[in-house]
Amino acid sequence: MSRAVKFFSFNKPSDWESGTTANMSIGGDGLSVERTEKYSFYRTINAGGIDGADAMADFALGPGCRLYVLDAKAALWVYDYESRHTELLYPAGHQVFSRKAMLAAEGDALYIADPGSDKRVLSVSPSNGQLVWALDDWRGQELFPLCVAVDAGKRLYAAIPLDYAYDADGCAEVPSGGRIAVVRWNVSGGAERLFEQEALRLEEAAPVAALHNRFFLTVTAGDMPVLLDAHTRRVMAFGADETPEACRPDPNGTLAGLAADSRGALYIGDARKGASVEDERFILKYKGRDEPPVKVAGYRSRADKLLCDEADRMYAADLEKGTITILELQSRTRTMPETSLPEAWYVSGEVDSAEDETVWHKLELLAEIPEETQIRISYFATDETMGVLDGKVVDYTDYFADPTLSLKHKWTASRHLWSEPIVNPRDALLMNAKGRYLRFRLELAGSDRSAPVVHRLRLFFPRQSPIVHLPPIYREDPDGSGFLERFLAIFGTFFDEMEEKIDKISSSLDPDSVSGSYLKWLSGWLALDVADGWEEERVRALMTQAPELYKLRGTRQGLARMLHIYTGVEPYIVEHHQLKHMQETSELKSMFSRLYGDNPYGFCVMMPPECVRTDKQRLMVERIIADQKPAYTDGRLIVLQPWMHADMHTYLGINTVLSEPTLLTLDQRSSMPHHTVLIDKDRDKRMDLHTRLELDSELD
Repeated sequence: MSRAVKFFSFNKPSDWESGTTANMSIGGDGLSVERTEKYSFYRTINAGGIDGADAMADFALGPGCRLYVLDAKAALWVYDYESRHTELLYPAGHQVFSRKAMLAAEGDALYIADPGSDKRVLSVSPSNGQLVWALDDWRGQELFPLCVAVDAGKRLYAAIPLDYAYDADGCAEVPSGGRIAVVRWNVSGGAERLFEQEALRLEEAAPVAALHNRFFLTVTAGDMPVLLDAHTRRVMAFGADETPEACRPDPNGTLAGLAADSRGALYIGDARKGASVEDERFILKYKGRDEPPVKVAGYRSRADKLLCDEADRMYAADLEKGTITILELQSRTRTMPETSLPEAWYVSGEVDSAEDETVWHKLELLAEIPEETQIRISYFATDETMGVLDGKVVDYTDYFADPTLSLKHKWTASRHLWSEPIVNPRDALLMNAKGRYLRFRLELAGSDRSAPVVHRLRLFFPRQSPIVHLPPIYREDPDGSGFLERFLAIFGTFFDEMEEKIDKISSSLDPDSVSGSYLKWLSGWLALDVADGWEEERVRALMTQAPELYKLRGTRQGLARMLHIYTGVEPYIVEHHQLKHMQETSELKSMFSRLYGDNPYGFCVMMPPECVRTDKQRLMVERIIADQKPAYTDGRLIVLQPWMHADMHTYLGINTVLSEPTLLTLDQRSSMPHHTVLIDKDRDKRMDLHTRLELDSELD
């Protein structure tokens, strides 16, 4: 007699968490390779595409898809790169600032800094170029902005020399040991704070003009200014709780451009010239002071200026080519550090069958396997919990869970235990898997953009093969029986799936367990004509009450319940015999005949307007009335209107309310109610004029 088949199922995060993983994410959907966000090419903006603009000299980010572009003739342009709409904010020859000006912008704030103009720092309106405020000095000294940046609060930051003197030619010069600091102004032009560090001093004297393009400034999400000195290759952070040196840039390349994303990472560009270094220039990402930089592989070109917007899109300007390249964060498969490949490994804990010499049957895998990806499964079974690995006796559970050993090392040391991998199985026999304890290993190989996802894994035991139903002669030859067993396993899977569907057929007949087109198909079993106008919850309620509705079909109660299920509102049904005693006078008879008809076998169904908002709903209600009424009767739908009108369907408490009129009194805290009566109070209490007992008149 065959034994009952059992299985272990892995389909919840708690099931998978007992194993050991490498570069693998465990979530509600199952197992997959870890993902990360990487910058990829999105769009290139060419300064030549801006009508009328000269070579690009600087740029800043505006709201939405707008850019502020300064050209070589000091003209300032507003350019929308999505619609390609261009506006000229300052024409060439305006003499407000020069081509060496520096731009910074956030939202509706636009700042222009130019150490060679009369006004060194300007705040202008980006809509019409109107000057908001201007500065030309700092604490009584001449102001020389070296680089600028802006934070999310629209406050302006500028690096300036604090120590300088004038030479014989009248040119400003910063002496050796001269201090460089960062000043912050608010949106009104008021100086708020000075950021200084003792370590930030010039090692050699230099003219102020020579410091142009040496310093680069950015502001992190925490309003912390960070300054790059491209000459000394130092990055200085000015936060109160930060170390003076934010990161250590790579010694290669010509540093230029500094940007910070919303997560605090810093990006530094490479401004080396020449075609020979075309493939060697990268934007470098720095996460922390002691962490090595990561190359942004999506961009290999000169970067004179870097900016990040609020969505962490990166804008890299190559002034040599006159282009702005936009990089966008996109989800990518993370590579495993041990192999540098987009893959993940998983080694399960021991699966205990509770019986020695268990012959494991098969596995079933429910997974999504996109093209160019792969799932490989290996396993081994044993009755022992200990074995020899790395030349010593170890406990398998402790060994595979040891965090000090890499999964690659564990795999190499235990390679002789594992079976040959099964590639992309949906279901597969577990050959030569005999033992109480079973362990399995998953290898998920992905591509750069996609990776397989394992939703569920089932391990069946003990072995139940259809070969036991064949004559014993088919099991006498071990080699032949092995092939025949594998061949019959194909049909065994079909039988198992069929039996599982049969076991679950009851749930398919439950209206609460099905939905969509299958729910409507199931309603046809009860001869219910459900059209598209029925909501699923109302269809379920209809199917639940169908036995009682069939008993009430053709009755007033049955029609009212059917309409209540569809609309959720109790209908008002008026039959002809209810009005018979009201039609004794000729005046009422003509009115009732017009309102309700004169058919003695007719009736009216009145519904509020919210139940029949569309023509489809109206047709469905009329269809229900026609289907549920007795064959010899005539049913008519009347949609009540929410107002009172003489000689029409006006019903107190249903669509009409009578209220006591009130006198009109208006002041700053009052309004006119809908039941207000306008009268002349001076003419109250007179016969034939505004005489209303208990309201404006009384009897003594």
